[in-house]
Amino acid sequence: MMQSPPRPMAPRAKTGIPVLDERLQGGFPRPSTLLLFSDKPTEKRLFGENFVIQGVKAGETCLYVDFFRAPQLARGELKRFGPVDPAKLVLVDATSSQLLLPSREKYHIDNIDSLANIREAIVAAMEAERPGRIVVDSMEFLVDRFPKEDVLRLWRELIEAARSARTVICFLFINWTLMERELDEIRAMSDFVIEFQSSLRGGIIRNSMRISQMESNGIRTNWIPYAFKDLVGLTVYFPRILVTGPFNAGKSTVVKAVSEKSISIDRMGTTVAFDYGNVNITGIEAEIFGTPGQERFEFIFKIFAREVSGVLLVVDASHPDELVRARQMLDLVGPRIPYVVLANKSDLPGAIPPDEIAHRMSLPDDVPVIPTVATENKGVRDALLILAEMIIGVR
Repeated sequence: MMQSPPRPMAPRAKTGIPVLDERLQGGFPRPSTLLLFSDKPTEKRLFGENFVIQGVKAGETCLYVDFFRAPQLARGELKRFGPVDPAKLVLVDATSSQLLLPSREKYHIDNIDSLANIREAIVAAMEAERPGRIVVDSMEFLVDRFPKEDVLRLWRELIEAARSARTVICFLFINWTLMERELDEIRAMSDFVIEFQSSLRGGIIRNSMRISQMESNGIRTNWIPYAFKDLVGLTVYFPRILVTGPFNAGKSTVVKAVSEKSISIDRMGTTVAFDYGNVNITGIEAEIFGTPGQERFEFIFKIFAREVSGVLLVVDASHPDELVRARQMLDLVGPRIPYVVLANKSDLPGAIPPDEIAHRMSLPDDVPVIPTVATENKGVRDALLILAEMIIGVR
């Protein structure tokens, strides 16, 4: 039985996060060099693992060079992303020799004290496998053991070998010892720098990343919160999206329209505490909180407005007399929070158009006003995706 020919690689390497891939015009171009950088321990390895697994799932052969984990451990942890073709995931074993053990991998570094041997093993794997993606985890292992000038020379040689193979190579690096001048040199060798940071809020560690293209006028994003989900991989994760607006504008209906699951605490059909829902669309996960619109519930609004990622402001397009109240609620959120205005009930008689709402509320020109009919789920998800793009900084 004849084997089917290998699937041709796409000209760009997708991250698997649709909202990012769209901004990257389909993913990272081939060839290119990625620097996954932080100055403190973070979960940047998740990005590198996710990037490799997305390539394997796309039918590409991918190379993972691991200086810290035994191959059995690395393969076991990569199973969290779901089943993949093991023949497409090629490991370069850099740990067995450190433990004085024989390697069972096809490609292995026998002398971990020799940069020449390290280069030879990695380049041999590149030339033989022609991988679509390469991850080197991690360069601080080498910086801690060899002269900086020698490590930088190897770094450039691996980049050149990857460019010759027209592949995307990804270097993980946490900086402990390098000076800013040396960091600038490493950034200059890279096409994209993806920075990572972690913060502790309410006893929960939150991870975020920021992507910068090094060429002038290149892509720049804001800090993007992300999470990991078993069998799925990385997702953009917003821990709090606030849905607010005047009384009876349709906030609860908006929360239900965008949420997979939602709950509402109400009395006589009117929200008296809050609505809650969770969302998962196109690689974006979010927790949605809806607040009551009456002034006597402003204390609830102020509680939920703390540390929000963004705001969906719902107004009743058929009741322009409520726009003053909507403006007041918007001012309570603060000036730096991204927001989108939903001109809800836009199908009703007397509904005013979005541009008129923007004028009456004195909104800045760059604030989107989206006509919606929440009861029919029209326009609501579009508004949420626009808000997500604004939060990320890709719109």
